[in-house]
Amino acid sequence: MNGSVPHQLIVAAAQAAGPCRPGLEAAWHGRVRELALNLYLDGTQLAADIARVEGAKDRVRGVLTRVEIEESSNRAFIYIKALGRGEERFRTDRLENDSGKALYATAQRLVGRLVRVYKEMETTKAQAGERPSKVRMAVHLVDLGPADGAVAEKDAKDMMVEAVAGDTERAVAAWRAAGLPDSGPIAQEKLEAALAAVTAGDTVNDGAQE
Repeated sequence: MNGSVPHQLIVAAAQAAGPCRPGLEAAWHGRVRELALNLYLDGTQLAADIARVEGAKDRVRGVLTRVEIEESSNRAFIYIKALGRGEERFRTDRLENDSGKALYATAQRLVGRLVRVYKEMETTKAQAGERPSKVRMAVHLVDLGPADGAVAEKDAKDMMVEAVAGDTERAVAAWRAAGLPDSGPIAQEKLEAALAAVTAGDTVNDGAQE
């Protein structure tokens, strides 16, 4: 660990603890120690969470329609109506974990909103005689606004590129064919129609993964 980190944590903890009252030095030092350790643990977890989001290259944008809890696994299931596609389902971490609990609370708050889901694929443990399978895991949720609102230009263009498997020339052609504006927010219904046109015939395999 960088030698300056403990010092920085102690300074931050001392500021959070406030002035030390005369005669209470021992209690004050104990409080500063507790706060410094908590800050260290929080920082370590935050660094891990940031690394996980950075590693989640796949993103899905759509309307968060509902959230359910699967009691057998103690996980939440987040349902997204992906723009231009059908409904997709994502698992959270287990709800006894802080990450799962926090994401579940966020998902509940964003029901009915347009969101961006940062996802990763997790390999499940196979039962005897079965092959391991992969499931969609939600890592982070970002609120993009009302479900019937406009979609930011960058998000809309990213979705079009994703819809054509990264073929930027085809994405540009599809964008122009749909009559979408070159810049500015895109009306959600127009974007969804454009995405549906380029993904016609595609199917989203969700249940087979879980």
